[in-house]
Amino acid sequence: MYRPRRRQGASGDRERWSPSIWDSSEAWAACAKALREYDEDMIQDWKEEIDTLLVFAGLFSAVLTAFNIESYKWLQQQPSDTHTAILSQISSQLNSFTVNANFVNTTAPATTALTAPFKPSRFAVRLNTLWFSSLVCSLLSASLGLLVKQWLREYLAGSSSISRESIRIRQYRYDGLRRWRVPEIILCLPILLQLALLLFFIGLLDLLWTLHPVVAAVVTTIVAVSMLFAFITSLLPPLYPDCPYKSPQSWLICAFTQSVKRTAAALASHYHARLYQPAPLTDRERAHGASTPDPFASKLELPALVHSRVWEAVRAWLHRVSLARTYASWKEREKLETETGKTAAALDDATLAGADAMFMDDAFLHTVVRPCMRDIAPRAALRCVDSILLRRAPRVLNDMPYWDLAHSLDGGHGDTGTLTLMNLLLDVLHRLNASRDSDVVIEWEEEESAETKDDARRQVLMTMHRLVRAIPAPAKGQAALNGGGADARTRPLFRRMFEVLAGVLDAEVKRTTPERFVRERSFNLMRKLFARFQAVGPDCIAAFCAYSKQTRLENAPYSFFQACNMVIRASAVLARAASRTGSAAVPEPSTCNTLLSPSSAYSLESGHKRSFDRSFVSSTTLYSEPLQISAPSDEDDEGAEADDTDSADDYTAVRPALLGVLHDLECFLSMPVSRAADCRPTMAMLSECAQAVLALAVRDRLAVSRDLVQALSDMVGYASAADASVHEDTDDGDVGGGWDDVDAGIGNGRWGGREDHDAQMARQAVRWLRRMYGLRVRSGLGSPPASYDTR
Repeated sequence: MYRPRRRQGASGDRERWSPSIWDSSEAWAACAKALREYDEDMIQDWKEEIDTLLVFAGLFSAVLTAFNIESYKWLQQQPSDTHTAILSQISSQLNSFTVNANFVNTTAPATTALTAPFKPSRFAVRLNTLWFSSLVCSLLSASLGLLVKQWLREYLAGSSSISRESIRIRQYRYDGLRRWRVPEIILCLPILLQLALLLFFIGLLDLLWTLHPVVAAVVTTIVAVSMLFAFITSLLPPLYPDCPYKSPQSWLICAFTQSVKRTAAALASHYHARLYQPAPLTDRERAHGASTPDPFASKLELPALVHSRVWEAVRAWLHRVSLARTYASWKEREKLETETGKTAAALDDATLAGADAMFMDDAFLHTVVRPCMRDIAPRAALRCVDSILLRRAPRVLNDMPYWDLAHSLDGGHGDTGTLTLMNLLLDVLHRLNASRDSDVVIEWEEEESAETKDDARRQVLMTMHRLVRAIPAPAKGQAALNGGGADARTRPLFRRMFEVLAGVLDAEVKRTTPERFVRERSFNLMRKLFARFQAVGPDCIAAFCAYSKQTRLENAPYSFFQACNMVIRASAVLARAASRTGSAAVPEPSTCNTLLSPSSAYSLESGHKRSFDRSFVSSTTLYSEPLQISAPSDEDDEGAEADDTDSADDYTAVRPALLGVLHDLECFLSMPVSRAADCRPTMAMLSECAQAVLALAVRDRLAVSRDLVQALSDMVGYASAADASVHEDTDDGDVGGGWDDVDAGIGNGRWGGREDHDAQMARQAVRWLRRMYGLRVRSGLGSPPASYDTR
């Protein structure tokens, strides 16, 4: 081997060998080790098979010998037969005596042969031929087995070295092993035993049919069924690749069929090539001016057309036969079968689902199954996840898994398996969403339509809606510090859920023909999750903004209003997190639609900001679900984790989009059509929106304009008056139109409990907003105009 050497340095160091890419001694050693392990496994398998055959051959030979001891006597004359013949002769002579007066005479001849020449019967010859042939085959298989074990021992002799010389010797022996047909000899050993067993059964049935027909019929039935089973199990593996009944005799059948297939493929390839070579013109045809016939002329004649169609079918059949693939072993055949796309994907998901069913361990599911699932096709991964979910779900109804409602973390204890299942669904959803509009598709998935992929995403989202109930919400404040490992696992999971769902929502918004079910389900799931985890990122807020724009273009008022609420709520949380870092910059006045003067009593520079927060919380707890506006105490500041204290850059990045959503919301609330019965938001939605706008104004007062506050307060007043009028009509009362009437209705308990709470929260939030922005709160504010019917 060539090894470059370093030049001698100026200090007089001697030349030293340096490692390089040409130094392959370790590679040769690894190759020798791998080949030795392969040979040891191969020889060990052969030896175990031979040992089993030797045991069977010994037992079978012992049983067969007992039969042969009795059967070989039928091939020679026995002494008992001679004695029987003599007694028969004496008896015949005594029976032929005649006694007269002075005379005794016999009619039997005086000298006759005592016995006739012995000749064994055909039955005895046939029976002994079968049984002794069976015994010979059995002993021959045992003898060959001993010889083969000696050959194999010599094959492994001296293979402990890992040098290149040992590799050459090993390859020399391996080539000799193949050339002298040692594997085929080992293959013949069980066949000899099967042949010996068959010969024994044939002789046994021949014997029984000469003794008693009933016994013979019963034994013949049993032997026939056994032989039929052996024949069928030997014939099925060559026909079906996944059949596990592989045996030496079935491989002989398979080898025969492979040889026939190779011959047919060679002939088909030869004739298929000749069909596309036009016959050369003879000299006589050239002399008469003949040329190559027109290939399109035959299509004008019906007989020629039928003839050409037949030849096209023949050529297609010859082409298929010429491409027939042959194989030299079971493993090669199985490899060819499992390398196809759909079969490989089905085997992958069945393997992972079966492994999880075998162990049912959460750690194994997280550390083994989940990484492996990332390497298989998305549809196969979805099938695997479905199998795992159906097996692990506490309840299954109509082939759909269901989970119970999760409790608190209880000091840091959580279900690791449930979190892993949600991560698996997120992995599948992310991959399905990435491949939805991607040009790079898996080969076997090219036939799948877009509807099929949308169905898969719908299935994942519906399962996530049911599974998210079993995941507890992360702890908050000081409880997060004491939560331990459970909170450390749930917080990244919720963050990842928002990221993946935001990607799905953003992709559906950008599509020309979005899948509405996937879009709405993703958005509703994020609204459901926001009640438990509010630290969403700017990408999620940007997706909410894009969704609100899309719903506004689609004239969907309820979806638009909910999207605006989510944008404001998430932005308020992000602004609050940015303010905790102490680096939240006050935006320029030019970036706001309608700004308050810096001399306002509740400006950001004013020292009344914290007192406003405390007074607001002391009066009532607004925005309790999903966001609780509380006084930023020192304990909360210390308990906030690093993932909640995002930098102010994130809020600055989403602030332009937030301003656009606020402007769209202001326009919507200001339009008369928004107060129609079919478009007007519910009191619960208005309460949520008012509290969200108030929470945002507390942190970024310049983002909320006076016009938005005025429009929101008018809408709250109108909705309150409209709802109050409905209740008054129910009670046969007069219709009230102002805030005082609404307050009276709330105080008298004429509304429902939930409606009372929503109306009270909305009105109180609007009052604080109007006080912040210097708008006068007067009696009758927000009463519906005379032109609108409150009914």
